[in-house]
Amino acid sequence: MRTLAAALSVAAAALALAAAAPAAGPWLGVLDGGDGIAASGGMVDYVATAAGGKTTVTASRSVDGGTLATASVPGRFGIPFVTIAGDLGGLSRDGRTLVLAQPYTGSGELRTTSEFAVFGTRPLALRTTVELHGDFGFDALSPDGRTLYLIEHASQRQLLSYRVRAYDLRAGKLLPGAIADERQRGWLMNGMPVSRATTANGRWVYTLYSSGDNYPFVHALDTTTRTAVCVGLPWQWTTAGTEIGTAKLTLSGGRLVVAGNGGLGTKFALDTRTFRVTRL
Repeated sequence: MRTLAAALSVAAAALALAAAAPAAGPWLGVLDGGDGIAASGGMVDYVATAAGGKTTVTASRSVDGGTLATASVPGRFGIPFVTIAGDLGGLSRDGRTLVLAQPYTGSGELRTTSEFAVFGTRPLALRTTVELHGDFGFDALSPDGRTLYLIEHASQRQLLSYRVRAYDLRAGKLLPGAIADERQRGWLMNGMPVSRATTANGRWVYTLYSSGDNYPFVHALDTTTRTAVCVGLPWQWTTAGTEIGTAKLTLSGGRLVVAGNGGLGTKFALDTRTFRVTRL
């Protein structure tokens, strides 16, 4: 779980950046310490704490907080935030792979290099560090932890425009090209990640983005086949900014429900098979 203070902090920082930049984008930072992230079975929590020039990951029992194992990596890393609401990522659905990202410096400048620390959890140990040329942030992991999905920023003028890339952790290489909707190659990825929902098996990751100057959209990422679909929502952004910015995603019976204002406002349903959108 995450602390409320951490969630509010990251949301405030993300919104401040969005206001200062000409577009929007998922520079959300990482969680250092706090409650960490829980494995899908709810039995183990992983906390990353940076101090003294290194980052230590602690695995503890969720029921009583008892320490099970620790491992460390040189440098500053943390558990990555994936939405402005403070949702966390980095742990694969099978619970065997944990990826940490670097903290956001707050400079507003694109990084020339980006680094990620990859841990195995059984036993807990550092597997490798991934260093990439360019500005990359964490997005998602495939259920088996083989594919790491990244957000790449390429434009200093439009800090919040980005594209999704895939990194093969077994092969140790960044795969060519972007993970894009083949149906609409001209789609411009641009927005702040507001809310996220993931299928029980971890295959599909749905993220709602709000761009502030265009219709919000759902990015549906198939983490197994390395493909994606972008679905625009017929939501008037000029009058529903706050409602969109606090929306929630819920998966239920073959559809993704998008509900504004923390779940109490305007609602849409996205068919997860056809990607057709209806207003509820």
